[in-house]
Amino acid sequence: MKRNVVLLFAFLIALASCKEKETPLPIPTPEFSLADEYYAIHEYIQIKEVSEADRYRWDFGNGVTSTERIPNEIRYDKPGVYTIKLTTYQAGKESTVEKLLKIGAYFVYEVQLLSYFENYALEGGDLAAPSEGAPNVYLEIAGYHPEDNLKTQAWYTSEVRNGVSRADLPLTWAVDRIPLGGSVYLPHTFYPFIHFYDHNSDKADRQIARNLVAGARINNHFDKAKKEGYYSVQRGNDDWGSHVRVKYRIEFP
Repeated sequence: MKRNVVLLFAFLIALASCKEKETPLPIPTPEFSLADEYYAIHEYIQIKEVSEADRYRWDFGNGVTSTERIPNEIRYDKPGVYTIKLTTYQAGKESTVEKLLKIGAYFVYEVQLLSYFENYALEGGDLAAPSEGAPNVYLEIAGYHPEDNLKTQAWYTSEVRNGVSRADLPLTWAVDRIPLGGSVYLPHTFYPFIHFYDHNSDKADRQIARNLVAGARINNHFDKAKKEGYYSVQRGNDDWGSHVRVKYRIEFP
């Protein structure tokens, strides 16, 4: 009798063991989130809330992959909709999750002149030099030549506004979808080159304000909900010096 009871218990234990082996624990679906719903070209994306696993493999849909848990310095060079795929490996099993990410591009739609130098300070002249008088102002927006990045070419040149005084400021120019930002090394507050000139009929035109000035204060604000923003570059104050504001919006393909 005792032998039969022992055999019965052994059978039940073996049966339970088989059932456990037949129903392995499921591998959790991997998860991650992005700090924002969209980004601009050349802007680093921010990944967060990545689930725990033994190993990771990322595919960002632009030819870039990573095996880090939270990759950094990931950016896109072209606008579009990209599929980000995360595959995790745990207990010898793999599981994958995919998310879509929109990448857009910034475009300038308005440029403002809020202040200008009245002398040749921006061209190496003395800051304390006397005023050259009311300038005949025009705006030029330029970028690198597509075949020679040591040269620049004008993308936009406005008409001249004659005899501008400080009482006329700010001056505003509406422009049509000028691309903003050249690369991660040429951020949108630096590129393209936005210059204001004083047009002269008897000598070379004088530069009076621009968006790239040594010692300037840069203020950049972008509203993600409205998909538009502005940046301003100021050297001096509103009664003296260079002060430029550029308004832009993001667009998607």
